Amino acid sequence: MDTSRPHGHPPREIVSIAETCSVALRSMPRLEIWLKELGLPVDPALVPLMCLQSAFFTPWLPPETCYQLARLTVWLMAIDNVLDAPDAADAAPCTGPDETPTRVRAWHRVLAGHDNDGDNDDDSEGGSDDPVARALAEIARDLDREGRPELTAVWRKSMHQTLTGMQWEREAARTAAAGGGVTGLTDYLRHGACTIGVEQQVTALWALMDEPGLSRRLPLLLGALRQAATAIRLLNDLRGHQREQSEGKADALALGLTEQEVYRRAEAGLENCRRALAPLTAAGYGSAVALERVALWHARMYHHFDPVRPGQVAAAPLPGGSGSAAPARHAPFVPPPRKAPAMSIEQEVLDVIASGGQCDNAKLTELFDRLEPVDTALLIGTWQGGAFEHTSENAALLTKMRWYGKRFVDADHVEPLLCRDEDGTVFSYEEMGLATLREVVHRGKQSTAMVYDQLPVIDHFRQLTDNVLLCVMDKKETPTDFFFHLTRVPAPPPRPLGDDTP
Repeated sequence: MDTSRPHGHPPREIVSIAETCSVALRSMPRLEIWLKELGLPVDPALVPLMCLQSAFFTPWLPPETCYQLARLTVWLMAIDNVLDAPDAADAAPCTGPDETPTRVRAWHRVLAGHDNDGDNDDDSEGGSDDPVARALAEIARDLDREGRPELTAVWRKSMHQTLTGMQWEREAARTAAAGGGVTGLTDYLRHGACTIGVEQQVTALWALMDEPGLSRRLPLLLGALRQAATAIRLLNDLRGHQREQSEGKADALALGLTEQEVYRRAEAGLENCRRALAPLTAAGYGSAVALERVALWHARMYHHFDPVRPGQVAAAPLPGGSGSAAPARHAPFVPPPRKAPAMSIEQEVLDVIASGGQCDNAKLTELFDRLEPVDTALLIGTWQGGAFEHTSENAALLTKMRWYGKRFVDADHVEPLLCRDEDGTVFSYEEMGLATLREVVHRGKQSTAMVYDQLPVIDHFRQLTDNVLLCVMDKKETPTDFFFHLTRVPAPPPRPLGDDTP
């Protein structure tokens, strides 16, 4: 396995299953020893699963990264077990009954950089007698040494949110058991997205990547990450509902959603995550590919079993699917990663598309002239669009219309103005007519272009990646071209036979 590759970009093809398993196997003995030495409240039988999933997330990264992430995942399971215990004394006899809030404050202190060696003479603040605090101090110290400071700070913030969310869930369960009020669904999902572990795993991976410009892409990445984390929380609720009910814990079903509603929300969240990441995965950014693979693993896992009770394999797929095809239908598709474009201008424009930023026409014109034309077959399908500037008359009009993108049905049927209504539903706005596809020569190259039926406008396309187009609107009697971009919206997979779900 080539570990000399820059950590920000996965290889052209994800490594084989055998190589992934090899990475996981190298981590298992170390993790077993670490778990045993610290005495964390985690079943050692889960070590192979933790190592295998960590190797799957980013198999192009060094084996040491797999070990560090597996160790973090074990720690997250440990605090989940501590905070889920009916009485804190059952999980930590050394602290006495109901000392959990004190321990949680100590863990927050470790994350904040205090007592980072886990050696605190004051046992009441969860010092060296607390294996969970010592484990966290070691994880944080190693991540500080190996990771990028600006991204390690993002990881620490997500870890603080995990502790806050888990403590909130514990208190909500105790309040409900005492006859108090039941928490609301919105608050539950806000905290639940933080406590499922997805955000902590992904932000740790980002901190360990040598990906240039990753910090600039954080707003888009973090939005997609929250979508994925919320979706995985919902799938967790479906798979573990009966167990959590027996433990007196709330979940989305207990708070009023039906199984179908929970499943559809999860499916929509995974799809929104994948669409948001499309420009970055098309460019081969490891940060985006890793996020998709983390979401993929967890989605498929919850279709098969509850990791808290891994021996209880699911007898049936989750609601919303049909037979064994359900996991493939609802798990996010991970496209084969591509190498980053060799020319810096391509990469720069892809960054602008991913971030929603702006780019000047001179640079876009230079890039447009060097890119390859497209044919009709490539265009067929639905594409989500965006502009490179927001001040021109054309940009203002598209914003006012809530323009979403374009749909190319065939050469003679194009819906050029897909827009969103006030509820966010996409529809075809046809008051300005439809369009057709024709071969047109523009700036010295013949390519498929879109010709409006009723407007003096032709849209010309060039291929930036397999799934991203650089486009220019050629409007009669307008001196300045209007550049925009289109990103392919993946078609949903076919439904299994016999599945009549609307």
